[in-house]
Amino acid sequence: MSGPTDSLPGPPFAATRLADGIYAVMGDTGRGSEGRPNAGFIVTRDGVVVIDALASPREGEALLRTIRGVTRQPVRWLVLTHHHPDHTFGAIAFRRAGARIIAHPDTRTLASEGGQDALIADWVRVMGLDAMRGFEFAEVPDRPVTGTDTLQLGGRTIIITHPGAAHTAGDLMVWLPRERVLFAGDLLIEDGVTMVVDGSARALERALDGIDSLAPRIAVPGHGAIPRQPAQLVASTRAYITGLASDMRAAVEKGVPMRRAMATLPPADSARPVSLDSRRRRNAARVYVEEEHAYLGLGEDSLP
Repeated sequence: MSGPTDSLPGPPFAATRLADGIYAVMGDTGRGSEGRPNAGFIVTRDGVVVIDALASPREGEALLRTIRGVTRQPVRWLVLTHHHPDHTFGAIAFRRAGARIIAHPDTRTLASEGGQDALIADWVRVMGLDAMRGFEFAEVPDRPVTGTDTLQLGGRTIIITHPGAAHTAGDLMVWLPRERVLFAGDLLIEDGVTMVVDGSARALERALDGIDSLAPRIAVPGHGAIPRQPAQLVASTRAYITGLASDMRAAVEKGVPMRRAMATLPPADSARPVSLDSRRRRNAARVYVEEEHAYLGLGEDSLP
């Protein structure tokens, strides 16, 4: 049986077997949130479930070819862990291959504030025109998840849960309880500096508590290497975000302006909005506002 991507040139990505029928497709390591993110897929006797679609139609097609190198089972579902373009702009390749989409229905992000045309134009500059040929938005869910949903497919139990608006409003995690494998999306990043610009520090802390309660044997982060000890990456992420929140809370309580509260942080990197220094600085500004709202007695819903 041939598929629409079988004749495409170029090698597919490597698939790393995590457990029987469970694979990670690893992106770049050592680059934090920059570079290609991680993806994954789950093979069942009734079809395949894919986790995240990568950053362009070309990358989505390469991911599909990678899956075809492991199994000829049809792709039934694509789960999107959140709505940032590096994880979703390859979704059209899977939609055209017959997959249905599982995602949180809230697609709002800062990257999309200028509208769809501006977002596409920005991403063409990032990925290049050739990589984006054939692009269409394909992230609206056929099966929306706003709490917890259990997908039963081909003898597999796959739990998809919304841990709160931690990294983004539309965060989802994919949990395989029998194998104790977690696909965490960008709630976890290899260097422990998860971005909360589209979410909140408090929600991230709650999400990390949820990951700890699962005690995963394997946790696949959104970007970077899979940690040998998932609990250690969770702990380092928690230490970072709670320390930042504590510093910003103290500044707010003392009446220190945001600019002065951030004076000890390195400047953001020009044209690199998700480099390590940029993430630290952008997170600090977001968490300062979060703590200011809490100090004034305003709820998390009041955050911009």
